[in-house]
Amino acid sequence: MLIPNTTATEQTQLQVVMNYAAELELEVDRLRRRDQFLQQEARDHIRQTASLCRQAGQSQNEEKALRAVVEACDVFDKLLRDLHESPGYHPSFDQVIAIALRPLAEQVFRWQQRLSGATNAILRLDLQPESINWFPARLRHFLDNLISNALRYRDPEKGEIRVGLQLRVVDGNYELRFTDNGLGIPDDKATGMLELFYRAAPTRSAGLGVGLAVVKLLVEHSCGTLSVSSGEGQGTSVTVVLPRYDLDDHID
Repeated sequence: MLIPNTTATEQTQLQVVMNYAAELELEVDRLRRRDQFLQQEARDHIRQTASLCRQAGQSQNEEKALRAVVEACDVFDKLLRDLHESPGYHPSFDQVIAIALRPLAEQVFRWQQRLSGATNAILRLDLQPESINWFPARLRHFLDNLISNALRYRDPEKGEIRVGLQLRVVDGNYELRFTDNGLGIPDDKATGMLELFYRAAPTRSAGLGVGLAVVKLLVEHSCGTLSVSSGEGQGTSVTVVLPRYDLDDHID
């Protein structure tokens, strides 16, 4: 984005600020949604456990009743374990590391599935190779937001909700293709969704995420490209091409 009457140095400084703001918005949005969800889940779990404990005190089959309490606690424990992230996935960590994409994508999918309530969604992975050398926090942001979009704009009329992630090495770059069988994007909105300030304040407050525009900005800051292919009622395909970096490289 060029601003009239500014020098090249000022343009560079502005771009750095915009990139920082974009990454910060992604992280704040992710943490906000996670905390809201966890608060609700914790309240529901406490109510459920209290109810099961009362039933256990009234039940003649105490072992069966207590087993139900343990099972409910196991479900909540699994949710908390899914939220665990290694230190390398913190946004302040900007060094390239080897990332096993399958477990990361599956973890992000389970989390976004819970957030969206898309219990009948399935994830299909086609990964060649299985790992990628990249910036962990930034890659996590891409997965979080693109999988979230696929689940958020699902089509309830189609029954099974399908989300796909394909990884290929093409011309020395990583090509990640995210596909879904959701509602798709109307032709008159497809271009606007990639504009940085497309999303209006009422939409933002409704919790619709940060949108493709911020993801596109960070992809381009990483010397990559993002393109969208979609049609109303036909699902959406988002292709992200990322350069390959050496281990121990850093974000400038």
